[in-house]
Order: sequence, then structure tokens, then C-alpha cells
Amino acid sequence: MDPTRIEFVIDHLNVGGAQRHLVELFSGLDRARFAPQVCVAKPGGTLTGRLEQMGIPVRCFGLGSSLAKPQTLAGIVHMARRLRSERVGIVHGYLYLGNILGILAGKLAGTPILIAGKRSLDRYPRRAQLYPTRLANRFAHRILCNAEAVRQFVLEEERPAPGKLVVIPNGIRLPATAPAPARPAGVPEGARVVGTIGRLTWKKAYGDFLEAARRVRSARADVEFVIVGEGPLRAELEARALRLGIRDHVHFLGEVHDVRALLQSFDVFALSSVIEGMPNVLLEALAAEKPAVVTSAGGMPEIVIHQETGLLVPPAAPSVLAAEVLRLLARPEDCVRFGKAGRRLVQRRFSAAAMIASYAGLYEELEMERKLRGARPAAAHPEELPTRTAATGH
Repeated sequence: MDPTRIEFVIDHLNVGGAQRHLVELFSGLDRARFAPQVCVAKPGGTLTGRLEQMGIPVRCFGLGSSLAKPQTLAGIVHMARRLRSERVGIVHGYLYLGNILGILAGKLAGTPILIAGKRSLDRYPRRAQLYPTRLANRFAHRILCNAEAVRQFVLEEERPAPGKLVVIPNGIRLPATAPAPARPAGVPEGARVVGTIGRLTWKKAYGDFLEAARRVRSARADVEFVIVGEGPLRAELEARALRLGIRDHVHFLGEVHDVRALLQSFDVFALSSVIEGMPNVLLEALAAEKPAVVTSAGGMPEIVIHQETGLLVPPAAPSVLAAEVLRLLARPEDCVRFGKAGRRLVQRRFSAAAMIASYAGLYEELEMERKLRGARPAAAHPEELPTRTAATGH
């Protein structure tokens, strides 16, 4: 039997949590059973080459500056034709653009199984954003969330049919042995290191991280701070660190594909996010036995159990974040206790093998449901749709 073709549709392939999750998923998904391929909304992305090296075809939808353009509809029609001609069995959307483009094209193509993926607590206050999201949810056979907090948020905000929602937590691969620590360039020998990792966007509230760093640094002159990641706010954050008087002690490392060796050099791992789903990097920090201080945003309390696998602080409270970082730096016994408990939790509940098995099980369950309910009414053939009409929007 030929493997089921699965089209994964995602906003972009720059390094981020959802993108790194896809790499993990593809590394273990049974290729004899499933044939993954990727469609990215916008071109570029540093992970494109890595996926192609794994034998994953990557195509680009070619989205312009906005969904609200006549050529978007023409692109959906073109994508639907391709899905039908390639006999794609499952379309699995990721993130805002990936869900809308993938689900609508899959619906038009008559793709048997449509899955929307939700990975954060993003609100869409404008109707122009919320309505397409709700339409995609309506067409989807399942809405897959990576945390219980995300599931609850989607139910309240987007109001889909509750029975469609399913939760499969993220999972990571634990190396048999820890890599040697990679000391970040510019960090003095003997310094204590507080690090954070993530895309440099407003959701991560790096301004709060920098304010906490200023407070920590004023109390302890032996602490340096590391920010790993790239994004649109880098120049602004560097300027802010300069204004706070800590620029020489904050090290911006840019994008790093494999953060495990860097994590080994951290004394404390911190996340200051105001919006979050279930960050893979937090799982990786716990797997590396690093004590974590993170905000209670999104699904992070499902990983960090306060006083057991780390410390939770309120979002947008840099003074509290700083106080808890200082507490850990002063209490190495707590660091060891939290680190060991965190690794045990990841081994027990958040392994890559368990996540991949759950994804494969979901795909197989949906295929079985489709067979049991029989052939669905065919969607309109994309070949029969007038491209000119779609392109002009009439």
C-alpha cells in the first residue's frame, strides 16, 4: 500500500517552535506509512534546506503582503488542483496562515482529512482575521492543540465544535549523553549565566527579561545574560539594553539551530513570555536539567510545576522574575532538585517517541473514520473552477 501523502502547511520556515517541532516530527514519522510534504506561505526560511536534506519536498504558496488580495484566492485554487493531482490524503495546517490556506485549499480539493493546528494563544480581534480562522475550523475534521491551555483558549476565543479538539503535547528527543557545554562568545570565565531562547518578537516580552537582568545585575556583578534567537525586535532590544546600562553584559547570539550545547552553559533558564503555547525550548532546558524560571503564560504551567520542576512567575512582572532568578543563583541545591525533577518529567510525559506515536495514531484514526463513513460527497473539481474569475475576485 502506498503511504498516505500529508501536506503540512505553515506560515514560514524560519527557526521557531512550530518549525522545530516539524523537524522533530519528520525525523520519526514512519515514511512507509506516511509521506510528508510541506507548503510554506511565504518564501525563504533557514530550515528549508534542512527539510529538503531529510527528503521532505518544500513548496511555496507565494503569499503576498496580505491574505486580502485577489491573487490569494487564485493561489488557493492552484494549490487545490495540486493537492488533487498528487492525491494528498491529509492536509495538516499550522499557525494562522497555514491553517487558513491549507484548510481552504484542502476543502476545495476534496482532500479526505483536514487538520488545523493550534499552538499559541493568539487573539484575532479584527473580523477580517477571526472569520477566516473560524471558517477553517468549521471545515477541519480535527483541531489539534499542543497544550490543554491552548485547547481551552481556542474553545473560548474561536468557538469551534468542542468534539473536534484534541491535545497532543510537544515532545523532544533526549540524547543518551549530554553534549559538552558551549560557552557563549564574550561571556567571561567564571561568570554565572542566565539564558533565554526564542524568536525576538513581542510575545516573548524580552523587555521584561532585560529589566529583570538589570535588577539581577545590580544585585550580583558576576551574572551575564544570553539571548538566543533572531527576529524583528533585535535592534530595538539591543538599544534597550544599552539604555538600561547592561549592554556589555547581555549577549545576543542570533539564530542557533541546535541549542543543546548552549543550554549546558546556562546556570538558570528563563522565559518572560506574555503569550505562549508549549515551548519546545522549555522542554529542552528541563531535559538538560536546568532550573527554569518562567511566566505562567499559556501551557507553561503544564510543564513547570511551581517549586517542583521550576519556578512560575506572573507575566509582565520583571521584578518578580529577577527575584526568583536571584533566589536560584543563591540556592544551588534547589537548582539540582528542580533540574533532576524536570528531566524526569520530560522523560515520562514529553518524549519525541510518544508525540510521534500520538500523531500517527491520530492520522490512522481519521483514516479509519473516513472508511467507516464511506465516500464523502466530492468537492467541486478545481479544474472546473475558472481561474480568471478567482483572480479578479468577481
